[in-house]
Amino acid sequence: MRTPFTMDSAGFLTLLDALERRFNNVTAASSLSFAGIDGDLYPVVQPACAGEEDCADRGESADFTQSAGAEDSARPEPTAPCPGARCDSELRSPASTPLSCDFHGRTGAFHDEVFDPQLVELASSAFGSTCWASLMCVASLGLDAALVECARQFLTHTSIIVRQKGLAVWLYDLINDATMAMLLGQTSPRMPVTIRPMSQVQISRWLHGSGVKRFGSQQQRAADRAEYGNQAHRLAAYCMLRWGAPTASSAQIATMLLTNPGIGMCMLREDPNVRAQGACTDTRYRRVVEYLRSLHAQADLDYARALKIGDVPWLSPDGHAAVTIAADKRYLYDANRLVHAYRALWDRATADPAQLLMAVEETRTLPGETLWENPVYLRDLADSLMGSALSDDLTMGFQQRDRERFDRGVRTLEHMGDQVRAMNVLMLPIMAIDECEPDWNAVAARGYKARTTQWRAFCTRCDDLATVVLAQLQGQGEGFHVRAAASLLKQSLPEYCELALPLFEQEIERLAAREQDAAEASAGVEGHEREGGAVHVDMAA
Repeated sequence: MRTPFTMDSAGFLTLLDALERRFNNVTAASSLSFAGIDGDLYPVVQPACAGEEDCADRGESADFTQSAGAEDSARPEPTAPCPGARCDSELRSPASTPLSCDFHGRTGAFHDEVFDPQLVELASSAFGSTCWASLMCVASLGLDAALVECARQFLTHTSIIVRQKGLAVWLYDLINDATMAMLLGQTSPRMPVTIRPMSQVQISRWLHGSGVKRFGSQQQRAADRAEYGNQAHRLAAYCMLRWGAPTASSAQIATMLLTNPGIGMCMLREDPNVRAQGACTDTRYRRVVEYLRSLHAQADLDYARALKIGDVPWLSPDGHAAVTIAADKRYLYDANRLVHAYRALWDRATADPAQLLMAVEETRTLPGETLWENPVYLRDLADSLMGSALSDDLTMGFQQRDRERFDRGVRTLEHMGDQVRAMNVLMLPIMAIDECEPDWNAVAARGYKARTTQWRAFCTRCDDLATVVLAQLQGQGEGFHVRAAASLLKQSLPEYCELALPLFEQEIERLAAREQDAAEASAGVEGHEREGGAVHVDMAA
């Protein structure tokens, strides 16, 4: 069965037009400032060139900037000496600080003192926390005319495609470009230069150089192509949650884009405009989607039986909010059963979940295992409890029978379960992000390799938590889980808290009313006892 959906292209275009106007205003102002008309807003800093002895001590060549992107020892501060760096004034333009080229991180780490706050909000609202949002902000500094033009062309191209063919076509085309880059092993010219943190020297080389080496080392290029695919799917999931309808379809497609990108891309082909562009008409993937739906229905029946016989974790109503206690119990029940199921199957031969789904898609061959012995369901459940990347230790540790890795995954899941037991599922993303978010100021002082690793790991964690929210918070009001997951893909924890706060306010009001009723009832009992005592005294007299 197909998954029908629509996307609000008009709403996206309204935001895109506002972003384009703001971008043009900011770049015009920044070019004037850097030309000296508005004064020395950012004084030019010329790093001192160290001698060859320093370069030898660091094990670097004299032409250090040619490999700056591949080394973790890239200059951390603009005023610090850069060993072996060329003092090219045309590359050392004003504001060439690490922050000016490091937009990456959630909204709170976007350094509004460098970037225009309104532009940051518009860019992240349109493109989530992706390299396309960072492209807008880094280009807005006006440090390189080619980078400004690159960002402007991207906005223009996006606007044209969405106006003529719709938002789904633009997203599908973007994912297809990233997929082809991976398959061909070639860097796409459409991949933004902000795919990873870079110095301005590296950005200039990327834009003005020639040959594949301008994109970095072979290892960097491969990692960037993989990241390009990740961010294309992240952007599509964010846009589906933000502008897709109906809610159920949007949530399902976004979940697939985050956990099973191939199926998620196929689901985008259900849009008539995408099919009109000549996209593949193979619809066998629908068998996979239907099979997963049937597994979810079986799991719901299994949980209903567990509730009936009382075989679920007990949680105190006084310690858990009424709005989340049902979701809390289900999360803890599934987490406990998942670990037990994997351990029970440890000494038995099991099939690869991907191969089982391939058989479902190609030949309609359904796995014959029961629900808690089915590797497909166990993998899908692990994704819903932890997210695709965070569950890898658990699922791949089991699949490879790697005890150490499996136990590490179990500890991670148990830790998340402890957080749910101590608080609730609604608070799980807040606590998990608080635990894993690095100190962005400290990260900015490190080399570009370390920055790239930290930033990409944090983005992946936010993707995982968005997946958990989509799976676990479906009962918190119409569309709540969709809006909450979108805020996590945007990496805006304040926005997530604003969505969650009304639920807690309702709970506080409910508890306050219950306490007031109890106090009134207690006061009534005490008054009755006093009246009874007075009558007794009078009678005795």
